[in-house]
Amino acid sequence: MFKKKILVTGCSGYIGSCLTNYLGSTKYIYGIDKNHVNKWTKIKKKNFFKCNLLNKKKLLEIFNKIKPDVVVHLAAKSTVNEKIKNKDYFLNNFIATKNLIFVMNKYNTNKIIFSSTAAVYKKKNKLISENDNLKPISKYGKAKLKTEQLILKSKKIKSIILRFFNVSSAITKPIIGELHEPETHLIPLAVSKSIKSSKISINGKDYKTKDGTCVRDYIHVKDICGAINKSIKYLGKGRNKSAILNIGNGIGLSNKDIILELQKINNKNVFFDYTKRRIGDSAFLVCNIKKVKKILNWKPLYSNIRTILKDEIYWSNFLAKKKIYRKI
Repeated sequence: MFKKKILVTGCSGYIGSCLTNYLGSTKYIYGIDKNHVNKWTKIKKKNFFKCNLLNKKKLLEIFNKIKPDVVVHLAAKSTVNEKIKNKDYFLNNFIATKNLIFVMNKYNTNKIIFSSTAAVYKKKNKLISENDNLKPISKYGKAKLKTEQLILKSKKIKSIILRFFNVSSAITKPIIGELHEPETHLIPLAVSKSIKSSKISINGKDYKTKDGTCVRDYIHVKDICGAINKSIKYLGKGRNKSAILNIGNGIGLSNKDIILELQKINNKNVFFDYTKRRIGDSAFLVCNIKKVKKILNWKPLYSNIRTILKDEIYWSNFLAKKKIYRKI
């Protein structure tokens, strides 16, 4: 691993907590989050700082204390929900990052890995490459694109912008996974409801896809962590060029495909119905991953749907044993 100080923003969130577990408990890993540290996260207590990135004064104090070499910027308002106000996305994505860039420049931290999204792309029914047209339709996607542009304008900072597709599943050793309140993502919802034999709702059945349901590119969170780790090493080698990279599996699965695969694994019927479309959803979001394979020498190792679902089932059963129940 890159033996310099790594600061992870949003370290208590889904990807952040998985990443800190993946990297291991070490003096080199620091974390910032506006919430308390996730109790399953392996980050050292003395290396965790409770701070909202909108608090520039406190952020300056933290940087002055630890002087990180590289920032993995995961903190964001990440739920795709058009009921959330534009102001919330703007503050928690753009302004928060603007503060972070200001502080990074002040303390000469000149390397950042930024978690962006597939939601920045224009609708397309073919594999999406990094140089394809950008035209986000959701407030979330618009905020992320504006934040990307902000990072790229900072001449002193070298960046790897990772456009994540549908991040899913859990790390089983040490165990950590997705636990949003409320939960809105299909895979954890479907697994949790199937355990209880509850009905699963699929948003929309009239999209121009093979079965009328949305098609997505599902990527295991462990593969996400692997891509971030390779990005840290890439920047640590003193590379001069910044890069924008798709991080996905390169394979499209429909919402209905997920339910049918879950039925096979459970060996029982999974009950589902259809509800109206969710505003801001695209029919098809699947990526081309040739560029990231070439630049980072990375490829997905854990992202076949069977592994994704089995690891999610393992995590969901773990939560149930701990009497922790998702808000679904």
